[in-house]
Amino acid sequence: MSGWRQENNATREQNSRSVRTYGSVEYSHYGVSEAFSRNEPGSARVREYMPSARSFRRSLAPDGTGSGEPSSTAMECMMTMIRAPLLALLLSCMAWAAEPRIDLTDWPLKIGQEGQLFVDDFLVARKTGVEFRLRQPEKLSDNPIVVPTAPSETLVLAYGSVLRNGESRGFRMWYTNNLGIAYAQSPDGLRWSKPPVGMMIDGKPTNLLMRGHRGRSDTLTVSLNPDGSDAAKKYLAYVFEYRFPDQEGVRERLREGLYLRTSPDGVRWMERPEPVMHSVWRSKADRPDGPYDDLGDVNYVCWDPKLRKFMGHIKITLDGVRTRGLVESDDGIHFSNPRLILRADDLDRPGDQLYSLVAFPYESVWLGFLGVYHKASDERMDIQLAVSHDGRNWRRSLRQPFLSNGPEGSWDWGVLHMAANPPLRVGEKLYIYYGGCGSAHNVKASEVRKMGIGLATLRPEGFVSVDAGAQSGTVVTRPLCFQGRRLSVNATVRPGGSIRVAVLGRQYTPIERFGLNDSVEVVGDGLRIPVGWRATDELPPTDADRHVRLQFELKDASVYSFRIE
Repeated sequence: MSGWRQENNATREQNSRSVRTYGSVEYSHYGVSEAFSRNEPGSARVREYMPSARSFRRSLAPDGTGSGEPSSTAMECMMTMIRAPLLALLLSCMAWAAEPRIDLTDWPLKIGQEGQLFVDDFLVARKTGVEFRLRQPEKLSDNPIVVPTAPSETLVLAYGSVLRNGESRGFRMWYTNNLGIAYAQSPDGLRWSKPPVGMMIDGKPTNLLMRGHRGRSDTLTVSLNPDGSDAAKKYLAYVFEYRFPDQEGVRERLREGLYLRTSPDGVRWMERPEPVMHSVWRSKADRPDGPYDDLGDVNYVCWDPKLRKFMGHIKITLDGVRTRGLVESDDGIHFSNPRLILRADDLDRPGDQLYSLVAFPYESVWLGFLGVYHKASDERMDIQLAVSHDGRNWRRSLRQPFLSNGPEGSWDWGVLHMAANPPLRVGEKLYIYYGGCGSAHNVKASEVRKMGIGLATLRPEGFVSVDAGAQSGTVVTRPLCFQGRRLSVNATVRPGGSIRVAVLGRQYTPIERFGLNDSVEVVGDGLRIPVGWRATDELPPTDADRHVRLQFELKDASVYSFRIE
């Protein structure tokens, strides 16, 4: 592991010197920096330079305030891109500026009553003797729970969504197969059936709801329409369709791209005649030889109730490399210019690409299930965790698999992909649906023999924990402002362990009656364990001019989140 990383860093440093020599425009975001270094007639090429944050900081002036080698060609580079077909993407990427390395530990933070997740160090001002631990969901032993069944169904992919059925309290699943979009239902999310409510095949009704434009459809997102005024459009489906095949030398009119379909019941669907987003070229056959820039085929669009917008997490292929971009819309039809938000860097394996991102708001944060495609190593794909604190800017603090591939020979050994919906809360668990196949990505779909849709479960809010062992550790938050007065923690305290909480002033001084020695020890395991002190169970009040810090002391314990209500 260390060998390839050292070699990779050396290569990046060499590329770094080369790029700066040509005076290209560099920028960085969460440790990823890029360079626009050339323009070709009639096209836009983004030359990607990807050093780590450490490498990028070395290119700054000694005082850290500016570039060591200011570029005199930035405006010239931008002006030469004016004729490029991907101008919107390139100009928006320019706003993807360097992440300031500013000390935020004393910046006040206003929090609501949602769970405050320790998925990264956003909340943390100081920590000693603790570590952040990524938690993996537990796969169901009976996986896969949905597999090909009908003679006509040879392929099953979790390129789709699973929703709770508010009318019957059951579950509904839309997935893609070799023919298009299919439907399944379940009373409990575990046992699934395929009702024959769809198209007739060989004289028999099936669960196939819609045929794909060119055989199978690709990625699919099904969700409830946030605008409930039109009953005929209760459900929305965004699906990527490949172009129809040409017929008898006549070129097919429909473009390859992301189409919007609407339905009153999730079974009968109507498609808009034109895609809401489409590829630069009309079909794969039109693409030029060699690297190219284009909209990819793995795209997810869904309404974000916190941002009050349709957020589209799209695949952007830059110079043939898969990256992740973001578009936004008020109406789900007209989308903003694409903005690059994530791409592989030198903390990944050499040749890694970012294949998919299913993103969603969850409690106080936004989380993303990121498909990392290990193209240059084993052609397999696992799922990692991405985090955002505003729904628009994303980071990857922990680079281990959140959902790992199965053992060799298993149905999910090769490629993993996630259902396009947030985890579903079922009792004391989160249900996370995912798809897998037993072959590597470079194996044709028609040759894959093991595949299906599976289920993994996780503790609510239990994506990452702050852990301490037998030696106690502490975590101190940034200055907080909140309206609630009751503190609780989502935590596990192992035998012999404990959690104590102190309330500190902005200068880290304990507030009277709220010190560690005043805290009632937290023990046991629970999602909302109350925290109190000997004199009171309520936190001191805060406002815009009065903030407090929380100090958590852990011993043989794990804390996933806290909330103040």
